[in-house]
Amino acid sequence: MSKCTSNSLLVAAESRSETNDILEMGGASTQIAFEPKGRILADLFPLLLAGRRYHVYAHSYLPYGFDEVNWHVRRILADNSTTSSSQPIDHPCMLQGHKMRLQCFF
Repeated sequence: MSKCTSNSLLVAAESRSETNDILEMGGASTQIAFEPKGRILADLFPLLLAGRRYHVYAHSYLPYGFDEVNWHVRRILADNSTTSSSQPIDHPCMLQGHKMRLQCFF
């Protein structure tokens, strides 16, 4: 849906013929959609937009959404922590010096 929305706005506003590619990260999955330059046989969908036909590749990748990745990172941090469970630990994805307390329910 994001690809259709952004590209229909581009076509309407600027009369452009090229399309945007979309990489969207949800909570549980990440979606990708683009108009391929070469031949792709799997996950290719025909789309009629503003009177023009497009062939769009679209795929959803589970479990690579923000919530899922964050859960896995927290699990790894908790499993590898050398501090007691009540102490804050360094989070490698945050700014240096950032500390957090994990509430893990594994």
